[in-house]
Amino acid sequence: MKKNITINLCGRLFNIDEDAYELLRNYIDTLRNYFARQEGGNEIADDLEERIAELLDELKSQGVEAINIDHVKEVIRRVGQPEEMETASPDTASPDPSEGRGATNAAFVAGEGNQGGEGAQGSGAQGGEGNQNGEGAQNEEKGRRGSFDDFFDQLGTYLREFFREYRFYRNPKDKMLAGVISGLASTFEVEATQLRLAVVAVVVALSLLGSMFGSHHWLVLFNFNVCLVFALIYAILAFIMPVAETPEQQLKMQGKPVNMQNLAEEVVQNVSEKVDKVKRSSGSKSILNSILKFFAFCFKAIMVLLALALFFGGVALLLMAVFAIYSPDTMSQFFAWNMEPILGVHLRLFVAFLVALLATLLIPAYAIIQHLVRPLKVGQRLLLLLVWIVALATAIVTGAMLDQVNTKYWYEQRESENVSMNEETVTDEGVTMKLWEKDFLATHGWTILKGEGCNDRFTARGEYYMDGRSQTRYLDCYDDHHRQIYRAEKGESLMPGRYKLTCAVRANGRGAFAYTLIDGQKTLQEIPVTGNLGGGIWKEAIDSLERVNPIQNEDEKLRRMPELNFYKALARANNGNGYGWTRLTFSPIIVTKPHTIVNYGVTTDPDFTGQSWLGQWFSACDFLIEREE
Repeated sequence: MKKNITINLCGRLFNIDEDAYELLRNYIDTLRNYFARQEGGNEIADDLEERIAELLDELKSQGVEAINIDHVKEVIRRVGQPEEMETASPDTASPDPSEGRGATNAAFVAGEGNQGGEGAQGSGAQGGEGNQNGEGAQNEEKGRRGSFDDFFDQLGTYLREFFREYRFYRNPKDKMLAGVISGLASTFEVEATQLRLAVVAVVVALSLLGSMFGSHHWLVLFNFNVCLVFALIYAILAFIMPVAETPEQQLKMQGKPVNMQNLAEEVVQNVSEKVDKVKRSSGSKSILNSILKFFAFCFKAIMVLLALALFFGGVALLLMAVFAIYSPDTMSQFFAWNMEPILGVHLRLFVAFLVALLATLLIPAYAIIQHLVRPLKVGQRLLLLLVWIVALATAIVTGAMLDQVNTKYWYEQRESENVSMNEETVTDEGVTMKLWEKDFLATHGWTILKGEGCNDRFTARGEYYMDGRSQTRYLDCYDDHHRQIYRAEKGESLMPGRYKLTCAVRANGRGAFAYTLIDGQKTLQEIPVTGNLGGGIWKEAIDSLERVNPIQNEDEKLRRMPELNFYKALARANNGNGYGWTRLTFSPIIVTKPHTIVNYGVTTDPDFTGQSWLGQWFSACDFLIEREE
């Protein structure tokens, strides 16, 4: 059973099979495309189409109810191929242009005559003589040329023939993703499955080599940089190579000459493949094709997600650009740039960067979505690719320029801040210190009441008691000659109740104290002499980990994981040796009156402690007052 359709050809109606219609349509399109380049080509094509209609009308008068593909092949044989018509035209041409056109048309329509054949034979004879003379001249010429000239001549001939006969198309009949590998397989006359497996093998081999000799460990199976490069190459080929949609393009993809016989075979094959595809749709598929189709589906899903991500990224970029105008400080957090000098001095450069970055994001998103809906033409793809490359280059260049502007501004700001913050200032208590250190102490509520012999340094960092916190600053004082008289104090207002104060301290000599001061009554605790190794805090963390390690219950370990991580950070300090920190506790602290000021701090002042300072340095941090239950 075949599907028939009704067509209107030169004002005449014909019933024709679907496959016969495809062949006839391609034949007429080929004729019109062939003669479109010639003067009067449209008239020639119209006459040929009229002749085809007459031949089909003859079949209809003979009682043929539906034109099939054999009838169309016979009509094509009687009318002739464009190349044959052009060969016969010189013998029937006349000097007068108008007469020549009519004679040519008559020769095309009466393609069954013998005059053209005889003329062709005469021409062939003359051509044979010319060829013999030409071959003799060529032999003499080859005798004079060297082997390198012969090689390059043969190479040039091969390349010209290759690019003339072969066209690179994507094969829509046998595709897993976009039909690129299948199209290349058809072009180079190899099996598509074998080429796919070869590509996969090459990717895996290069990934292994990249993992072995690259920055990755050799046991890592895939170097994803290699996979990304191959995916990018495949995407570019899919973007540039057109789809072989028509029988003519499919013949070019296979390297076959485009003539009526091959077109007829291709049309019949397409129709047969459509029928077979419908029959196979309900049957089982091979395991390899199922796997490849699964990966193809996953790839398409990833591409859709990528397109959506790029699209929403472009929308977010537009919103950020609007916010940058009204709130430069907020946008500085997104761009990691100081937007004030950029918007004030380099606004045009910033706009160019935003437009280029927006195009870089949206063009791939548009290309992916458009390819899934309706593929673009080759010219459109190349134009989009060129615009995207220009946009990407512009974004990189303008972004680098803006980064230089930001770096220069940040450097100038830092230099000016360093100059101002390194200026010395005198506190209300008469202590001289750097402005930045005064700001740090004031921010955390500390006041330096005494600072004699401290070498103008009242804080330090780098030996905090917890691993990973090397930038944490703490109270610290150092002098080789034991001359420092140091007192740092902080106060808090408390309501009536029972409290305790904890702090972390260390020292390398006697005479340093932590203290509390409430209504003139002081409480002193001497800082243990531990130096900068070990310490009570570090030892407690080691003991806690040893108690936890014997636990075999996984649920218990999971429940105590935050606690374990805290102990591990304490135990790893100073490469597992500790920095000498010990915790002191003042308890109980009894407050009886509302808004009682409780002062606390550290000191080496002998007038306050009653004991001389015998060490070189001490440190203190993390003072915390808590209510006791």
